[in-house]
Amino acid sequence: MSIIPMQGKHTVSLKRRCAVQVLMAAVVTVGVGCWIGTMRWPWYLEAGALLVPLCLQVSLALMGLERHLLRPMRSLSEHARRLHEGDNSHFMMTTYLTERQDEVGELARQFQHLVEDLKNHNAQLLEQSLIDPLTGLGNRRMLEYRLDVALPLTRRLDCTVSVMMMDVDHFKLYNDHYGHPAGDQCLIQIAGVLRDTFRRETDIAVRLGGEEFLVLLIDTPSDEALRLADAMRGMIQAMGIPHERSPSAEVVTVSVGVVTSPPGVSADIDKMVACADEALYACKASGRNTTLARTLKVQEASLVACD
Repeated sequence: MSIIPMQGKHTVSLKRRCAVQVLMAAVVTVGVGCWIGTMRWPWYLEAGALLVPLCLQVSLALMGLERHLLRPMRSLSEHARRLHEGDNSHFMMTTYLTERQDEVGELARQFQHLVEDLKNHNAQLLEQSLIDPLTGLGNRRMLEYRLDVALPLTRRLDCTVSVMMMDVDHFKLYNDHYGHPAGDQCLIQIAGVLRDTFRRETDIAVRLGGEEFLVLLIDTPSDEALRLADAMRGMIQAMGIPHERSPSAEVVTVSVGVVTSPPGVSADIDKMVACADEALYACKASGRNTTLARTLKVQEASLVACD
């Protein structure tokens, strides 16, 4: 968007003001000069009398320049500086600048439109950087972004936190047999099941990479988290996506490791992910296509382990 003032009836306002002031100065000077000519004063008095209105007109012109141009431009510059420093409280420009019906007002409006467009564009870029482009779920960055808000909330409310680590069983064999485009479609369908299962605003479902997914649930008891995880596993199996090369089943299945941090135990996301990983590997060791739950517990008042 261009910040050059648009052509229109308001773009000559400052020129009009300047022209009016010059005309007034000329009229006053001529009028005073004619009046002094009738007084027949000594030349030095006539010169002094002519200087008075000239100095007055120059002062008024400088005051007008300060009021109508220099002061607004300083305000615009200060507004730009605060935005550059990240002070969003000054996102909306001072009203008296944007409502002016002259070139300065047009410049301020164009500048404000440009800032709003950049803000919207940056918000879109941020959203795109948090989304996995294949499945539409969040990615690792989304997880970190949401955890910065979610974990302090769980500590303040003293509620449970559950983490699910999910892995598609024998996914490499699926890709090798059916091809990567079919593998991508498989992951997209699995992501749809996650979205249908975990619908609360506080639920966080992300694709960590490859065929690995993570779900974080707030204020969900361990038995409910296990029930949801097993329901999700069952729905993915019920989709009936053929997997001829799978040693575990004739269709695509998943294994899910669940860990819950009960009330009173501060949720350490790294420890929880590690415990959920242990549960997931235990699922794979027991034949896959299953769900296994663990619970964080306090040992010796300082060490947190999974049970």
